[in-house]
Formats: sequence, C-alpha cells, structure tokens
Amino acid sequence: MLNRIFAIVCFLILAGCTTAPAISPNSGKIAKGSKIGLLVYMPAPAQHMHVGTTVFNNFSTPYQFPWNPTVRTYEAFQSELEKAGFQVVRITSYATTSVNALAIEKDGRWIANPRQEWSAKKLKEEQISAVVVVEGKRTLTRMECTGGPCAESYMENSGLFTRGMFASTRYFAVPAMELKIFTLNDPLEITAYEPLKTIQRTRVRQLNDFADPRDFKRLTTTEFSPVAASIDGYIKSISRSTAQSLVAGVN
Repeated sequence: MLNRIFAIVCFLILAGCTTAPAISPNSGKIAKGSKIGLLVYMPAPAQHMHVGTTVFNNFSTPYQFPWNPTVRTYEAFQSELEKAGFQVVRITSYATTSVNALAIEKDGRWIANPRQEWSAKKLKEEQISAVVVVEGKRTLTRMECTGGPCAESYMENSGLFTRGMFASTRYFAVPAMELKIFTLNDPLEITAYEPLKTIQRTRVRQLNDFADPRDFKRLTTTEFSPVAASIDGYIKSISRSTAQSLVAGVN
C-alpha cells in the first residue's frame, strides 16, 4: 500500500533545470588577495513543518537554533574565503534585492544586469571582484505524484520537515536558503554551474536515524539537535565549495 502511495516521490529543491550558457574552462576564477563582497541574511526562527495522512494532521511549530543563522552562516563563509586567500568585505549597506542578480543570461551568454548597474558600479569602485549572497529561500520539501495532481509542500524557514503516513514518519533537515555568486569584471553567475548547482539542488537531507520524539509537536533541544547539526554541516560544506569555486573557477 505504501509503495503504491509513494509511487513517485521527488524532491526538487531549486527551480531552473535549464542549461546554463557554455563557458570556458575555469571561468570565474578569482586571484588570491582579491576582495570578495559577502552579504548574508537568514531568518532566525527554525521551523518544524509536518504533513500527515490528512490535512487535519498537519501543523507547523517554531523553534530556535542553538546559534543565530545569519551570524553562523556569515562566519562559515568568511572563514572559508579567508582561508582560501581572499579579503572578505561585509556589504550590509546593500539590500539583497540590489545584488542578487548582478549577472543575467541573455542570448546564450552572461551579461551585467542593467537593473543592478548602480550596485555593480559601486562594488567595482570598492575594488570588489566577486559577490557572495546567501539569503533565506522558500524551499520545496515534497512533491508527491500518485496518478493525479502532484502535492507539494514548501518551508519558509530552515528546520525540520516530517511526512507522516499512517504509522510511518520520515524526517528531513531543510536548509531553506539560497546561495548566489557573481563575478563582476567578467559577469558570471558561478552558482549556475557544478559543483554548487548540485549541492544546492540536493540540500534537503533525509535523517534516516532520527529517533521518534517523545512529544511530536514539541521537540526538546536534544531531539532537535540532529536537525541543527545537519543544517550546520550543509552551511560548512557549501561555504567550502564556494571558496574552492572562486579559487579554481567552474566549468
């Protein structure tokens, strides 16, 4: 029965399955010592979203991470970028909406976004070579297709997603965030290429060894800790890959 109900279950984390423009090997490579602008904004409350057998079983509960998500994420990226030999510049004076699309695709190639021309100009005046933007992102956690219209679930904040069906519950850690990296002198969105493209697309992770909590609607700090640890691990992993991609470029 369960096999039939879950005939097709897929986790599509990011929209945009289109092919990015072809680029030269090692595109986006930035010289060590260059300035990298870093802007991070992550909503603070964690979330536990549950989808049950019927809508009457659904609920959403807020939690707190053991760390501030914005601070934790910023420090992870700053550390990896500095270890890679870059100078990190905090660019909090910019709104995320002014730097989250510095390069766009047009006619099969990357160009500077005319709508963010002012921001790009100011960043170049500060001798910033690339910009890293990390912000909270509404994330698709579930798409179930069983012969009729597909059912989808989204989470606004990072945290725990659970799917219950009769006596079975599955647990998933959800980093509800999106990373974008733009080079300025030769406009390019590095995150449109591997390995960062796949890392982000597969960021929702099933927690196979998650122990059933005593009170399902009110997890203790200890019970919630595997979720926080998984999301923290993802932040550290993608920050390392960001630094490596800027050092070596992408293909």
